[in-house]
Amino acid sequence: MKTIIAVAECGSIGRAAVRLGQSQAGVSGNVRRIEKYFGGELFHRSAEGVRTTPLGDWVLVKARALAADMDKLVSSARSVAGGTERLRIAGQPCSTMLALIPLLPRDVEVRVDHSADWLLQQLKAGLLDVCVTAEPAGFTKPDGVHSQVITDEPCVVGLSRLHPLAAKPRIDLVELSDADWVDSPFGNSGLRLACQQAGFEPRVRYWIADPGAAHLVVRSGRAVGLFTRGDGIVLRPLEGNPVSRRTVLYWRAPASSLIRRLTNVTVNNRTESRF
Repeated sequence: MKTIIAVAECGSIGRAAVRLGQSQAGVSGNVRRIEKYFGGELFHRSAEGVRTTPLGDWVLVKARALAADMDKLVSSARSVAGGTERLRIAGQPCSTMLALIPLLPRDVEVRVDHSADWLLQQLKAGLLDVCVTAEPAGFTKPDGVHSQVITDEPCVVGLSRLHPLAAKPRIDLVELSDADWVDSPFGNSGLRLACQQAGFEPRVRYWIADPGAAHLVVRSGRAVGLFTRGDGIVLRPLEGNPVSRRTVLYWRAPASSLIRRLTNVTVNNRTESRF
């Protein structure tokens, strides 16, 4: 994140390297690896320097929001680590949950699970204190559970590099009406409703919970899918941002003082910006 921000703000790899305290070759290599991860160029290179591509502009918005909040997230977790109560925390494998895990005290009980429905059932039954889930907008929380949206980010479509639409900077969902799709079997991803609103029923041929396996299917050209990030696939924004994913913090009432400290800091320092 810091590499992308530095290169964009400095306008050159060399000046960004000085700011970051790294070698120019190291920064250049990092940029290439990041571009490979996102499936396209983030910067136009020229003799005058670099400037962001449309994909680079999209990534830069997310990178700035994440970088600004990461220090606050670390501070929040360290505040939790200084408490005396034992927490039972669980969540889906989203970026917020994965960032929290290494920062929590060692005696905290942590579980990562793909099923938001199961996690919230455990929370409602009193078997969990806090859970973090990545769910599409419109997800309904159970009675007796408090919640706060941490992030609300639009989904992008993931394509293989050879897909006919991969060269477009933005894609209209209806252009994918004849595509085969990959989707998660856990919960409602929002894909079906968005496609129905666009006038077609999505043809889901692959039901895959593991993001790495889903990326593999997309890379092979067998299907397209909705993601917030991807590995080795082309990511393109959708016109109108018809599908969004929320990262939501849920907790039981009455919340302990330790849980309140966690929720207050997390709520006040959201890890993504709307765009």
